[in-house]
Amino acid sequence: MVEKERYLIVLALGLALCNLIVPYCFLRESGSFLFWILTTLFMIVAGTAYTKNWGRKKEKIS
Repeated sequence: MVEKERYLIVLALGLALCNLIVPYCFLRESGSFLFWILTTLFMIVAGTAYTKNWGRKKEKIS
């Protein structure tokens, strides 16, 4: 597994835990929906940045 993949797995697991813990424990009275929206947008941007080079041929460096 590449170091970048390990980092993204840890990031995804951390954000998944935050998606459960923060809204139900800390933002119970207000703000949980906004937190979920911002977290979702962050995950979409991170996924797009990670997969933007998929399907492209690697350049040969000689």
